Parts: sequence; C-alpha cells; structure tokens
Amino acid sequence: MVLDYLVLQLANYVIPATILVILALGLDLQWGKTGLFNAGVAAFFGVGAYTFAMLTTGFFPASGTYPGHWGPSVPFDLVPATLVAMAVAGALGVLVAVPTLRLRADYLAIATLALAEIVRLILKNERRVTGGDTAISLIPRPFDAFVARGWTSDGVLMLVVAAVAVVILVITERLTALPWGRSLKAVREDEEAAQALGKDTFRLKLTSFGIGCAIMGLAGALYASFVGSLVPDSFTSRLTFTAFVVVILGGSGNPRGVILGAYVFSLLGWATQQERGNVASISEVLSLRLDYVNNIVVGILLVLFILYRPEGMIPEKRYVPKKK
Repeated sequence: MVLDYLVLQLANYVIPATILVILALGLDLQWGKTGLFNAGVAAFFGVGAYTFAMLTTGFFPASGTYPGHWGPSVPFDLVPATLVAMAVAGALGVLVAVPTLRLRADYLAIATLALAEIVRLILKNERRVTGGDTAISLIPRPFDAFVARGWTSDGVLMLVVAAVAVVILVITERLTALPWGRSLKAVREDEEAAQALGKDTFRLKLTSFGIGCAIMGLAGALYASFVGSLVPDSFTSRLTFTAFVVVILGGSGNPRGVILGAYVFSLLGWATQQERGNVASISEVLSLRLDYVNNIVVGILLVLFILYRPEGMIPEKRYVPKKK
C-alpha cells in the first residue's frame, strides 16, 4: 500500500511535469531559438491529443448518452497513432504559418491566437466527430495489455514519458547545434542581416514552426494517454500562458533551462494540491481559493524574473566560433 501511494504521488507530479517539458521544448524551438511568437500552443496540443484519442479508441457510434466520435474501424496502435498526431499538429502549424510568416511577426501571433479558439470551439461543437463536451474516454496507455491500471501503469507511463522527453531533448539539441540551428538564431537576432547573407529566412522559420508544432502534438498525445479522457475546455489559453511562463522562468533558448522551469512550475502546482487538505482544516474559504493564490505566486515570480533575471534560471549559452 505504501509503495502504491508513493508511486501514485510521484507519477502525479513527474508525468504532467515531463509532458510540460516536451510542450515547452516545442515552444522554445519556435520562440526561444527563432523568435516566432506562437500564441496558439493550446491548439496544437489539443489537436495532437484528440487525434491520438480518436485513432486509438476507434469509431464510436452515437447512443442515447454519447454523441459518438470519429475514428478508424480498427483502432491504431499507440506508436503509429502518436506519429500521426505529430504529423497532423505539424501540418496544421505549417498551414497557419505559410500565409503569415512573410508578414510582420504580429500577424503570426494574431493568427495562432485565433486558431486556438477556433480549434477549441470545433472540438466542443462538432459533437459527432469529437464527442463534444461528453469526454472521449478509455484512451489506452502503453503496455495496457500487460500492465493493469494502477500504480504499475503509472510507473510504466512515467518511464515512457521520461524516455520520450530525453529523445526530444537530444533531437532538439542536435538540430540546433547544426548550421540550421545557428541560422535560426541569426533569424531571431536580425532577420534582415540573415537575408543579406543569403539565408532563406522564410524556409527556416517555416521548418522551425512546423517541427515545434509537431512536438506540441506529441505532448498532447502523451497527455491524452495519461488522463484517459478528454474534454475541449482542457485546451484553453491558460495552457499557452503556462508554456510561455515555463520558457521564461527556465531560460529562453536553453533546453536545459526549459526543463528546470517546467519542473519548478509543476512543483508549485503539485504542492498546492498536496496542501489543499491541510489548508481546508484551517480555512475552507482559503482552500477553495488556493489555486488563485498559486496563480498570484506564479505571477509575482514571473514579474521578478522579467525585471531582475530576464535570461531565466539557466541562460542560453552564447555561440563562440572556434578559431582555426
């Protein structure tokens, strides 16, 4: 029983925090490395989550209590479903970016912000396709055929999510260490100068944005597998705000800083939930408002970091070319 409890508590902190790491790594590639302001993080996260959920649960017909949802007649395995979710989120990102990246940076922010709300409303209102407000449930987890739901399932999922995060970290660090990654930084610092040096800045921004959105779709797929059921109102602008807070706190442009920022931010939320029972014994009113207190603390931290440490907890390493 003690082991069950410890694994459950650890999983409730580590799994959401690690999913947040993956989501923030996708945003850091766009904003931290390339300077692209994506105000629709929730849209790509939600598209990845719903694509994964519909592919792995298969087609559900409408009934008296459930409007049904779209899906293949034979549900996909988890790995192919995850790859498709990444592809769909990445393709959506490219479709939004193509008409806006050639314009001023403000237009990308406006377009992605509008996209996030459009996606949420589609998920909410297209009830025969997405299930609407009636949650898509019974979303499978890795190795469900071999591991019963419970602390063992949480432990296995924790290892899987951690392994995926490590893979994404290695891939993003390798990509940004290549000339392609250094060109992204040139676009971020001075796009006109990069163009003068012969760089195709539009293609650089488009590939960075598409890859970042695909990583966000991956995070959404892992989230769907973790929670087991989805409702559209889980994908609001608050999620986008959270991703930006993580990148700012950790250190924009530094993946290791993003990881630290995600775990610190998640620790605040997890600790708030753990203390809710203790606070309720002192003041029921304060217990009900504990989430608002947590938001105030995060807001104060964010302001202090912007004022006194804008580079974040772990600043981006400056590239110094080697002398020949």
